[in-house]
Amino acid sequence: MSIDQNTLRRRGTGLVAHDPERSYGGYTLYTPITSAGEIHLVDIEGRPVHTWNSPHPPGRQAQLLPNGNLFYAAKDTSGPTLFPIWDVYHGGIFQELAPDSTVVREARHPFHHHDASVLRNGNLVVTGVEPLSPSDAARIRGGIPGSEAEGGVIYGDVVYELTWDGEVVWRWAAIEHLDPEELPLNPHFAREHWPMANTVNELADGSLVVGFRSASTTVAVDRADGSVRWRIGPDVLAQQHHPHELPGGTILVFDNGTYRDHTSVPYSRVLELDPHTGKEVWSYEDNPPQNFFSPYMSSAQRLPNGNTFIAEGSFGRLFEVTPDGDVVWEFVVPQFRAFGEGVGLESSGGAQNSVFRAYRYAADQLPWL
Repeated sequence: MSIDQNTLRRRGTGLVAHDPERSYGGYTLYTPITSAGEIHLVDIEGRPVHTWNSPHPPGRQAQLLPNGNLFYAAKDTSGPTLFPIWDVYHGGIFQELAPDSTVVREARHPFHHHDASVLRNGNLVVTGVEPLSPSDAARIRGGIPGSEAEGGVIYGDVVYELTWDGEVVWRWAAIEHLDPEELPLNPHFAREHWPMANTVNELADGSLVVGFRSASTTVAVDRADGSVRWRIGPDVLAQQHHPHELPGGTILVFDNGTYRDHTSVPYSRVLELDPHTGKEVWSYEDNPPQNFFSPYMSSAQRLPNGNTFIAEGSFGRLFEVTPDGDVVWEFVVPQFRAFGEGVGLESSGGAQNSVFRAYRYAADQLPWL
């Protein structure tokens, strides 16, 4: 008998657990990070119910729009390579897909990476990079010495608001509004990219929340003047992903826990925080804590019944917990695939089922299904 040599796949995939009395129900959307362009929707029993197909691999993830179409941030494989790991996390293509995968509209930006979403005004908000001037690059602290991009270049994060025609109508550069002395790179990260944004989305008042993984910091940006309205830093967060606002004004965030200060055991947790104080309102972690850990990617979503849907992204584990932390649904992504050669990151080698994010939707959000 041949034994599957992929550790995660050998442990089992698909639906692991379901408590229908306490689960919110609905449909789960996920995009395997190594997908060739397939986005999957499964029902609460883990059965496939729909697949979108794009000719482009994922830049990171997809999510439903209010009209039932899909917003897909895809990867432009013909775009420029700024540094080796850029090929892993850059995107560059933004598509609205109909249920039959027809492209309704599309925009592009060659220096987009990680996150993108649709604003309430219909425009796009995306994270990108621009090269820092030599004088600004000299201000960047931390990181691995000598690990700048070719020519000693450091790329700084920029947030753009784009129209669907690709026009930049608003721009915010981290170097113009954040002090590098206060946001040093974690010493384990390369100096080629500062401070590595992995999240941007809109708050209820129209400002933006932006998360910076390599500096373990999340900020709110006032779109009127670019000022930082609040900041939560590495005293609370460690390499976090997907900070976003809940209806009551708190922030829900997946706190990955990589290189967390004051502990020798890495573990992940999901935090609901008061953004003005950084204090915990609610949290989830496993017991023992190290049973739940995703060193990169991942997301969390508060569901209408008060449960929280979590993507332990590095390992393709999607699960739902009650406010008391009981797991009431669990599913392991069954699609495994490798990036291939030359992706620039050891952790991206081999077949994997990782997802950047995943989302849960109610049936009425899928009127065409």
